[in-house]
Amino acid sequence: MTANNISKHNRFWLVALSTAFISYGVLSFEVVLTRIFSVMLSYHFVFAIISFALLGLGMGGMLLKRWQKWFPASDYRQNAALFALMIAASVIAIIKLPVFATSAFVDLRLWIYILLTTLPFFFAGLTLAHIFREFAHRSSVLYGLDLLGATLGALTVVPLLNAFGGVNAALVIAAITALGALVIGFSTGKIPLVNFSLSGIVFIIFVMAIPGYLSTEVPIARDPNKDLYRFLQNPRDTVEIIETRWSAFGRTDLVRSELTPDQMTIFVDGAAGSAMYNLDSLLANEEQRAHLVHHFGEFFPFFFLKENEKNSALIIGPGGGRDVVVALLGDVKSITAVEVNPDVVKIVKDYENFNGGIYSKLANIQPVVQEGRNFLRSTSEKYDLIMLALPITKSSRSVEGYALTENFLFTVEAFEDFLNHLTPEGRIVIVAHNDPEIYRLISLALSAFKQRNIGEADAMKHIYTLASGMMPTIVIKNRPFDSPAAEARHSLLHQAGFDRGNYFVPFVKQQVVRAEDRLGIDLELRMFDQILVDISEGNLTLEHLIHGASIDLRPVTDDSPFFYKFEPGLPQPFGWFSLLIIFVIGLLVVPLTVNRKVATANYSVLKPFSLYPQMKLYLLIFFLLGAGFMLIEISFLQKLTLYIGQPVMALTVLLFSLLLGTGLGSLCSAFTKNYLHRVIAVTSLCIIILTIVYSLYLPDFFATNLDPKITAALFLLPLGFFLGFPFPLSIRLMKTMNLEHYVDWMWGVNGIASVVGSALTMIIGILSGFSTALYLGMVLYGAAGLLAILLPRLKIISAPEVNIMSS
Repeated sequence: MTANNISKHNRFWLVALSTAFISYGVLSFEVVLTRIFSVMLSYHFVFAIISFALLGLGMGGMLLKRWQKWFPASDYRQNAALFALMIAASVIAIIKLPVFATSAFVDLRLWIYILLTTLPFFFAGLTLAHIFREFAHRSSVLYGLDLLGATLGALTVVPLLNAFGGVNAALVIAAITALGALVIGFSTGKIPLVNFSLSGIVFIIFVMAIPGYLSTEVPIARDPNKDLYRFLQNPRDTVEIIETRWSAFGRTDLVRSELTPDQMTIFVDGAAGSAMYNLDSLLANEEQRAHLVHHFGEFFPFFFLKENEKNSALIIGPGGGRDVVVALLGDVKSITAVEVNPDVVKIVKDYENFNGGIYSKLANIQPVVQEGRNFLRSTSEKYDLIMLALPITKSSRSVEGYALTENFLFTVEAFEDFLNHLTPEGRIVIVAHNDPEIYRLISLALSAFKQRNIGEADAMKHIYTLASGMMPTIVIKNRPFDSPAAEARHSLLHQAGFDRGNYFVPFVKQQVVRAEDRLGIDLELRMFDQILVDISEGNLTLEHLIHGASIDLRPVTDDSPFFYKFEPGLPQPFGWFSLLIIFVIGLLVVPLTVNRKVATANYSVLKPFSLYPQMKLYLLIFFLLGAGFMLIEISFLQKLTLYIGQPVMALTVLLFSLLLGTGLGSLCSAFTKNYLHRVIAVTSLCIIILTIVYSLYLPDFFATNLDPKITAALFLLPLGFFLGFPFPLSIRLMKTMNLEHYVDWMWGVNGIASVVGSALTMIIGILSGFSTALYLGMVLYGAAGLLAILLPRLKIISAPEVNIMSS
């Protein structure tokens, strides 16, 4: 068989089908990498690695001509096979290279992982950019299949993770992508020996790993946020991992320690340790029971509750069940335990013989697998107690690698929901990690009470805090405490030792004692936290506290739900990314300012921009489309996750709906034959209109009785449909102007702009809120539409191809 035996039509469809395979691999591998690195590293490193990896996708497009100069025999067929091979090779190298456990590699390992993850995406970028350049006239169909492949990835990556775990899921994706490489190899009309060889290596790795011949255990790096690493490395204890489970939610480990034989700990992604007690042993051992009752602040309110004040409790984020045990010891009659992680609930149920069946045998306990805030919004029940003990996991759950699972639990709107679901005498009990969290929780509570027209000084009458040296606790009552109730609590705080640190009780007068330290320096020792006392007495406002604090204590909202951001300004790695954004925009300005003289100079990269005026507009258009798409996509994904609830389900539904709509829009754009620039402008206007309508009426869309998942899908499909037009039509416009030689470069610009857009979305979300990011994305699409209208007004110059990346 020769190339002449395959018609151009059949050749195109083989390539188009392979494009879907490659796009499937890109999106699926990106999601799997977030799960793998969420286990290995802290969540902020996950965002950095994934962002740099996707930057490789754009760089592959921009360096295509240079790559072809270095490797003349290389084309998109071989690069597709190399993409599949690099998926398998990089993920094996990530878990096998011994750079995760030694302090010597703490700074270097991030860059090693960035390099390893960038390689596959670089080859994907080379492949896709080459395909879009060669078939620019069919870009609508190509882009449509590209997005439909990504849609299939969004639909299947969760089952893959559930079935195979992180590393093996990556190898399955590599094998599927290798099939696509074989398909594209046959488009030459010959037996693709290179593709067969490279794909064969992928399948050998796959065959070795899936049955277990190749160990694919994901290591946990030496990291201060990884509790499991410290647990395993404790020289004074013998620790054993009893069981490890993988799913789309991440890795869940059940761990047993010799020092605490009557207790096991459940870790999610190596962090968020949650105790699971041997209930029978705890009830029989007075010393263990007393330790939990008298040394864990969450139990303290139960010393004062009347029988009619503990009929019901809602526990959010119970994990292994410690909070449930506290409620049982407090004689709560009905307990609803809402846990977001289904693997944790399943483990507790499976080990019912150890824990007494707290999630399976006790009739007064109802476990619910759902995100806590979403559960609150879906129920009309009111509770005597709403309990949360360290429920926020410091691990990544989102596709962009930064957002935390339970962030929506600690916002102003969340506290309004908590208060609205309390009985008149009900209270919220929250166990925090440290004092800064207590200050922020108080800022949330005061802001929520303000919505009820309760001033800050009066709101402090609803609150008291206690401290035991670690894990401080805050109690917030629906109705204010009175002076006798406050005095009783104050007295017991001292007796029980919950006065070791900054604490506060309303109505009780502040006591100041003068003392002298060992150096003879006079000190003032204050019984209560003076900041909280000043707020309660009206001597300090929350606004003054926020402006005067050295850390960020602003009350966070659903629009910017970053509870753990205490650093002023931007947390890392977003400081780095802000510099990267400035650098990229600086590079973007250079070709926009070149003049005609550059065409005769030895600056080959800039020559097209001096020879063809349209190239400057195309550069802006593709950059605006790439950044705008990510600003809109990530902002809506963040906002809609709150309504769907379960993070994994939200990821599947939202990505599937948006990408499906975009793919269908791109395919429909193929029927546009004339006035391409006008269609780009009109669809950009439609995107602006939908963005405004959706943003203004978002709560109303979900106020109906329709299933939230269906609502979200119906919400995103039309938006995705119009998002699918501008990019492929811009490529076709380049073809009509004889500029298709530069499609690969513009494809790369769009890819790099997507990374910039991702980082910019998170930066704006942190500093100002995702609504601002959403509106900026809308503005960028509007600007791209206006520039498209200007394109035909520029004089079209026909000239020989200028090779952008050659000297």
